Amino acid sequence: MRPPLGIPTSWEKLKEQGAARATFIITLDDKTFEEQPAWPGQPDTALWSMPDVAALGDPEKTTYGAIQALYALRRRLDLFVNLPLAKGDRVSLRADVRDLGTMR
Repeated sequence: MRPPLGIPTSWEKLKEQGAARATFIITLDDKTFEEQPAWPGQPDTALWSMPDVAALGDPEKTTYGAIQALYALRRRLDLFVNLPLAKGDRVSLRADVRDLGTMR
C-alpha cells in the first residue's frame, strides 16, 4: 500500500519493489542533495536550496526566515505545476526544474 500524498516517506521505502517511481526528485538542502541514494528509475534531480531557518537562533529571525522560505517555495511550486510535464521536451523540462532552484 502506498502512503497518502503529503506523507513523508523514507528513502528506503522508495527503493522497494512496486514502490511508486518518481519523475523528479527536488531536494531543499545542499547536504541532503549530495547524499542522495541512487533512485530507482533514475529520475531527474534538482536542488532548490532553502536556508536553514532553525539555525538562526533568534525566534523573531527564525519566524521571518521561515515565512520568506515558504513564500519562495510556494512561488517555485506554482511555476513547477504549470510546466508542461506530460508534453515537454525532457531536456528542456529538466533545465526548467533546475532553474526554478535559482529563483529568489
